[in-house]
Amino acid sequence: MMKKILLATVMLAMNSTTLNSPATAVQIPVTTEHRPNDFTVACLEAPTRDCAFSAALKTVIAEEFGVERAKVLIGVSRSLIKTGKIQQGREYLMVALDEARSVNLSLVTQGKISEIAPLLARAGDDAGALALVEEITNPTIKDRVLYKIAEEAAANGMVADVRVALRQTSNQKRAFWRELSLLARVPKAALVGLDMEAMQSKVRGAEFQELKYRGLIQLAVLADRMGRPGDRNALIAEADELFSSLVGMNLRANATADRARNMFDAGMDDAFVNASYKLALLHGGKLRGQDALATFATKIGAVDAATGNLEIALDRLENFEETDKKAAYLATLRGGGDNSMLAARARDLLVEIAEMDGAYERDLVRLTLLEGALANVDLSLARQIIEAIEDDDNQAFGLALMAPLLD
Repeated sequence: MMKKILLATVMLAMNSTTLNSPATAVQIPVTTEHRPNDFTVACLEAPTRDCAFSAALKTVIAEEFGVERAKVLIGVSRSLIKTGKIQQGREYLMVALDEARSVNLSLVTQGKISEIAPLLARAGDDAGALALVEEITNPTIKDRVLYKIAEEAAANGMVADVRVALRQTSNQKRAFWRELSLLARVPKAALVGLDMEAMQSKVRGAEFQELKYRGLIQLAVLADRMGRPGDRNALIAEADELFSSLVGMNLRANATADRARNMFDAGMDDAFVNASYKLALLHGGKLRGQDALATFATKIGAVDAATGNLEIALDRLENFEETDKKAAYLATLRGGGDNSMLAARARDLLVEIAEMDGAYERDLVRLTLLEGALANVDLSLARQIIEAIEDDDNQAFGLALMAPLLD
């Protein structure tokens, strides 16, 4: 019965309108039966937005496993939401949820809910997202999904919903610091009436000096976004006085890297970002050990690239041993319009991915790399990555993600 409903829903969409999508994880290992199908292969020869969505939806109809159908439908939903077709996006998420539930495996369904719930929040349905979270039984996974919902609510400027989501997490002390970091990302208009004094009191009462330092910087970012330069400067000065109490190279390097990243992510004036970036490089240059350097790279790489130091950011790839970690890092970098160096390294990484064991594992890393190509609006690279994908559902998913870039 569900398959018939799905077929009717998908065919209606294919006959009525052009869709739009992005990506998520895979659950069923790739087998010899899972290889690119005629729909995706034909579209990749001359991709258009129409054929990308058509190929994705035809793959859904032909797919035997509900969890794989759900995966591709989630990708379609992401693109619909991204291109402003919010109601359609929600509808497809509900079909994806039905497909995930049809598997009758609680852990599989919960895994898909962890992807669907944040997307519902992205589409403005925070209440529906939070209701779905109640079905997740693993406390760690539940917290992770609640954090993602809070992130989506913050991006939509829904400060009250950010707090509702975080209030349901298991560690309320951690929830406060999450809230503080998320508030720096909300639209400026949503910050009106924010109780800065109460937050300052909590930050200054922090048990650890490192937390206090990071909190003061985040408060300074908030003050800047709220148009309060006097408070911003005073909070930065207070943080600078506190910095000498941070003991250890790793602690200082990561604290200053977070400072630069927070200011950059919040869109603060270049003078503040560049000053904090130089401070981070000073302390990061003292680090030793691959793990420490990799952690620092993850924090500072995007700032490297944004301040005209893309080569430095790319050199930090040497700090990562595993191919999947390299792909995850590379996907965070932005070329600023000139993607040639990024694309070259991504293509090198595609060769490295091809040498990994397991088609399932290879496709997961390719999908990670695809996210970076899409964020950089690099259609040529995105297409090459999708062409390298080995599983038909993953390739259909990738095509759905690429659809917004196509005419």
